[in-house]
Amino acid sequence: MLIADSHCDSILKVAQGKCGLVNQYNFSQKQPQLQFVALFTGRPSDTPESAWSDLVRYSDSFSASLTRECERISQVRTYADIEQALAKGKHAALLSLESATALDGSCERLQKLWELGVRVVGLTWLSNSLAKSNRVLDDGEIDTGLSALGKELVCFGNRLGIIWDVSHASDKTFWDLAELSKKPIIASHSNFRSVCPHSRNLTDSMARHIISSGGIIGLNLCPPFVHSEEQKRTVDSLFLHIDHCLELGGESTLGFGCDIDGIASLPSPLSSERSIHDQLIELMQKHYPERTVEKIAGENYMSFLKKWL
Repeated sequence: MLIADSHCDSILKVAQGKCGLVNQYNFSQKQPQLQFVALFTGRPSDTPESAWSDLVRYSDSFSASLTRECERISQVRTYADIEQALAKGKHAALLSLESATALDGSCERLQKLWELGVRVVGLTWLSNSLAKSNRVLDDGEIDTGLSALGKELVCFGNRLGIIWDVSHASDKTFWDLAELSKKPIIASHSNFRSVCPHSRNLTDSMARHIISSGGIIGLNLCPPFVHSEEQKRTVDSLFLHIDHCLELGGESTLGFGCDIDGIASLPSPLSSERSIHDQLIELMQKHYPERTVEKIAGENYMSFLKKWL
């Protein structure tokens, strides 16, 4: 079974010396796995320069970890790289950017990230000079979507071949990116607003666009995005999101975007005592046909990347 996950924040802990890239909980222990390694910036205190400094530090930590863990994981930039790594029984790491605060419209910096291997970019975490984030729904801020600077950067990224990620984008930013992107957009770690009415989740119109355009939606394990009631933040409630996407016709659109090491807890009964992906797949196999599980576990992402990476 192919396994892929489009959002993992473990590099933040790696940079702090707390763990390696590959740990007992964040990769499958049964199969080689593709992991999107998120380089995160965009905290309230971040300036473009401080955020860029963090990106350099994360990149350095990533490179050092690849050297230390070369028997277990390889960096990938192309689909052929992914195939080669998985064929060798290794895990594969694809760099992504979560919040482009550090870029501040700089095409030169985006070019540098491309050269380092970043292939997926989410413009926001909090709103910045490029775009509004989906926190505008909570903060009452006017949603102006992509700025002129953001539109220029997106056009440059299109020429590079960037895949745009809308998981933290405001509603208007979503639709601006949907119009400008030359590739199908992805929501690397988002669920569905019809099931859980959180601003981080997708509306049905957004989900239908991603489905019809051939993008991917990565299911997020963050409990508040799974259910609005704390006692119902379980895997069974996560399955309601799967069911909803299937009802929308998205069986070939869903993947994992677990947000591991970016969230404080997991939906019950998942734990970090062993591979979260293995646990999730085992539970899914009790509820869904094997073919559906295979597609969500990784096949959908692999099909997308074969075409668009």
